[in-house]
Amino acid sequence: MLFNRSKPRSLIDIGLSFLGWLGSLGALAVCLMGLAAYLAPDFWLADNMSFFLRQFLAAGLAGILGGTIGFLVRHRLAWLYRMTWALALACFIALAGLTGARTLANTKPAGPLAAGDQPLKIISINIEHLFLGDKVLQGFLEQEKPDIIVLQEVLWWLQERRWERLGLPVGGAGQNGFPDYLKVGDLGGLVVYSRFPILKAEEQVIQGELPPGANVYYDADRELLSLTLDTGKAPLHLVVIHPDSPRTEARWLNKRRYFDAIDALLDRLKEENGDNILAIGDWNSAPWSARFQETLTRNGLKTGYPDGWPQTTRFFFDYRLHWILGAPVDQFAVSKDLQLVNVSLGPHIGSDHLPLIVELGQTKSR
Repeated sequence: MLFNRSKPRSLIDIGLSFLGWLGSLGALAVCLMGLAAYLAPDFWLADNMSFFLRQFLAAGLAGILGGTIGFLVRHRLAWLYRMTWALALACFIALAGLTGARTLANTKPAGPLAAGDQPLKIISINIEHLFLGDKVLQGFLEQEKPDIIVLQEVLWWLQERRWERLGLPVGGAGQNGFPDYLKVGDLGGLVVYSRFPILKAEEQVIQGELPPGANVYYDADRELLSLTLDTGKAPLHLVVIHPDSPRTEARWLNKRRYFDAIDALLDRLKEENGDNILAIGDWNSAPWSARFQETLTRNGLKTGYPDGWPQTTRFFFDYRLHWILGAPVDQFAVSKDLQLVNVSLGPHIGSDHLPLIVELGQTKSR
């Protein structure tokens, strides 16, 4: 007999058994979803699992602990329970190991500059159509005093109308924390303010597929902006990035085409200039995405994270829930010659993204 029917289980035993099964099966499910991002990265749904690996790991750990509690009571199919829990544990260990390894891949340690040198401070924000005249945003920029500001989802033509209606200078360059030099992308989604003169600007529009039912705010076409800035040392080659959000398979394919364009642009920049390259923006990719890491590896670029671990930059619903309902999608990548001094996140400024703050040192002069 599989169990002794003469000794019925108490309600406590039944509850602990249920908790154990729920934890073990739940841990197995979430860990398998997380592993899909590594095992099948060329499939839309599997690749998108990479956005939620932190949540899967937390849920998997909770499930493993719940499954451990289940060993305190007897189970009718004890062998099946042990096998399920052991399989969940193995999947959790595999997911944690792969996630840790990919977090460390293509990263660059931060370090101090030589005495007397000043870092370049770059702030990237997806402002989600926030008005650039917003006082909270301006107060943040005035406090940080960035050398370069990289903005995404600006809707420049609407920004212009707001400034004109308020009787304010369009763009506000040189005021309220915004540096003097201004460049707006062809589609008005990408905008750069720079303390350094812009020596060269190049814009591309990557054609995307417009899905059925798209509203007038959604543009399947995305711009890719490349600037050369005169920093007083070797020119800095800045690439501003914002591919489509892969919420559907069609938009995921749009994003993949955009990444192909990034690779082609970086190939040319490396051939023409060799180094001093910074690619930054809302990549709409988690750092554990195989395609994101492929671009870094292929182009010899390095990245870094606040406190050494990817943290939420895009949150859903409410900022107070950003640790639970959010994903790290705002990234940067630098050529090996640029020194990484510091990476941090700014406060909630009214967008659904947090500012990404990167401080760099240039090791080469003209």
